[in-house]
Amino acid sequence: MTDTPEDIRKKQFEIISSIPLKDRLNNLFEMTELSRRIIQNRIISKNPGISDIEMKVETFKIFYRFDFNDTTLDQIANSLKDYLDKNANKTSLQG
Repeated sequence: MTDTPEDIRKKQFEIISSIPLKDRLNNLFEMTELSRRIIQNRIISKNPGISDIEMKVETFKIFYRFDFNDTTLDQIANSLKDYLDKNANKTSLQG
């Protein structure tokens, strides 16, 4: 979106740049975690009985839906699910 005037964007950049890098990174991680929780709450509201593995797969698909075409996204999601299922079985066998 480019509806912000150039002088305002420069001022925003100056303000953000004045914040120490450590704080900017912490803010980024907090915002990412918040968005992940919001997405997961939306998934849970649509599917209350969702498993942990399915939650991870659905979260992945939402986060990366604009980065891959549908076919590739589904292939990656299926591989992720297979990987998580396999490792969950290993963990339960070891426990």
